[in-house]
Amino acid sequence: MSMISPETFIEFECKGKPYKELLKMRDELLEGIYAFESGNISPEAKMINPSPEVIYQMNLEYLGDLCKLISDTYNSEIVWKDEEEV
Repeated sequence: MSMISPETFIEFECKGKPYKELLKMRDELLEGIYAFESGNISPEAKMINPSPEVIYQMNLEYLGDLCKLISDTYNSEIVWKDEEEV
């Protein structure tokens, strides 16, 4: 597994996806974050590169940038769309 920058993650993995799909991606990141925080890391996972600690830190960064995109997408798909219909 190779890690990419948060900017690259947003640009190539997230941008253009609908709001509901972004929520699923958020939930997947949170699942990995919670697993690390609760110590649910297998002995095999501790031997991989990048380490679980690096993956955890990158997931936190991805989550921060993804939440901003979710907010922007929510506004464009739901809030502003409803205003256009008025």
